[in-house]
Amino acid sequence: MPEHTLATRPAHNLTVIVPTLMEEQAIGQVLDELLQNGYRNIIVVDGGSTDKTREIAISKGVNVCIQPGKGKADALRYGISIANTQLVAVMDGDYTYPAQELQKLYQKAIQGYDLVIGSRVPDPGAQPAAFKIGNKILTAFFNILFGTHLSDVLSGMYIVRKEALSNALFEMKGFSVESEIAAHIASTTGKIAEVPIRYRKRIGKKKLGKTAGIRIALDMLRLAWRYNPLLLITGTAALLLIPGLAIAAWVGYRYLFHGISHFVWGIIAIVLTAVGFIALLLAMLTVYLKHMELRITRTIQTLKEQTPSQPAPHAHSSTKT
Repeated sequence: MPEHTLATRPAHNLTVIVPTLMEEQAIGQVLDELLQNGYRNIIVVDGGSTDKTREIAISKGVNVCIQPGKGKADALRYGISIANTQLVAVMDGDYTYPAQELQKLYQKAIQGYDLVIGSRVPDPGAQPAAFKIGNKILTAFFNILFGTHLSDVLSGMYIVRKEALSNALFEMKGFSVESEIAAHIASTTGKIAEVPIRYRKRIGKKKLGKTAGIRIALDMLRLAWRYNPLLLITGTAALLLIPGLAIAAWVGYRYLFHGISHFVWGIIAIVLTAVGFIALLLAMLTVYLKHMELRITRTIQTLKEQTPSQPAPHAHSSTKT
């Protein structure tokens, strides 16, 4: 189907997955918005709600299933596995993400991206200041670990190409699944884009606890170890520059202004600084090699897409006379 035709019919070429858990106050409005915008291929994956979440979703005529396992990661893994389209949209069931914004993400996705994230632009009062700051810190941390330039890696609205997640492990639990999907795409194809979207005040009780940010940061470290362990090792070793330079400054100050020599501390400073500097160079080389790997991977994929498939050769029989 031509790309321009797809662009005018996102509802027919997109499966929308809505993971839910105790969202009876919001799920009805979320599904109404999706249906009003023409989306019919909707899968509500429920995590075992004991309120009326499933009943309300069923009354809207959408596909409702109970997830195997527990947590958002298991819900998304199951929903993506049963989706019958290559492009899959994910959005939370708490009313924070307007269904109208999916069109913008879809327009970007059909340009060849494997992951298009909706970068949240909150309405006044929609997101507490603590969550804004925490999200910026976690996104910056993710960018350092994976060499990306994202502004909202933890957004709950995005479109992903199902094929790009074919070998994803989905090991992270809870709300770390967004960073796992982004880490997988960043480390395999690098085809990630962002689109600014509106973010509204949620309906119902917030599920993120005070320690969620720490858990997500630790999971990002685990993801970095999985996808690029050399960068994590060299990057950590590069931190030795900090105590090395601090000790060197102290030794120099004591010698220049007080005439006191600290030979042992001087040797320690030299060793730490040298090791940290070498590790920093190796970390920079690792990032360069990873970017080169992604460029080669994208080039190979482009060549495969542009090369027409060759028909299978026909068998010929010969007859001796």
